[in-house]
Amino acid sequence: MTRRERRELERERQERHRPPAPPRRGKPRGGPWVPLGVVAALVLLVLGARALGVFEPGVPPIDLNDPKYDAANEVIGQQFEDAGNQHVPAGQRGSFNTTPPTSGTHWGSPAAPATWGIKDTELPDEVTTHNLEHGGIVISYKALDAEDTRKLSDLVRVLRQNGYDKIILEPYSKMSDARIAVSAWRWQIKLPNYDDVPIVKFVKAHYQGPDAPEANVR
Repeated sequence: MTRRERRELERERQERHRPPAPPRRGKPRGGPWVPLGVVAALVLLVLGARALGVFEPGVPPIDLNDPKYDAANEVIGQQFEDAGNQHVPAGQRGSFNTTPPTSGTHWGSPAAPATWGIKDTELPDEVTTHNLEHGGIVISYKALDAEDTRKLSDLVRVLRQNGYDKIILEPYSKMSDARIAVSAWRWQIKLPNYDDVPIVKFVKAHYQGPDAPEANVR
C-alpha cells in the first residue's frame, strides 16, 4: 500500500468517527430590529395618549338637571345699569361701571371677542366685554387654591358640553371683593368661595339672555 493510499484510509477513518456538527439556527425573520421597533412604537403610543390626557381622570359626572340647579322663579345675581356697547379702537381703554365688566365700551373685530373656553391667562376687559355682548358668560377667579380651580374648570367643561358653550373662564387680577365673579350683560354674581349651585343657576338664568345686545351671535 502506498503512502498516498494510507493517507486516504486515515482520512476516511477520521471522518467516520467525527461527531456530527450541531444544527445551524436560522436568523430570525426581520432581524433583531423588529421587536425593538414594536417596543418603540408602543412607547410612542403611550406617550402620545398621555399627552392627550387619555390616562387623566375624567370630568366628574354633574347632572345639570338636578333640582338644586333649578333657577326658575329666582332672581339670580345683581343687575347693573347698561354702560353702553360702543366699539373703540383696539388698544384704547374701555369704560365700565363694574369690576369685572358687565357692559361698556369695548374693542371690535378682529381684536375681540375672544374664543370661548378655559383660559390660562387674563384677557383684557375690552375683549371679554364683547363676549358678554354676544350673550355669553365670563367666569373670573382670583386666589383660588388648586382644588377649587380644578372644580371650577371641571364645572365649566360640563356646562360647555351641555349646551352652554359660550363661556369663558379666566384668572382675573383686578377683583378685590370676591374670589369668583360670574358675569353676563348687565348681570353679575360674586362668590367668596367655589360653589357650583349659584354658578350653574346664574348660567341657566342669563345665558344668551334678553339684555345682551347681540345674544345670538357667536
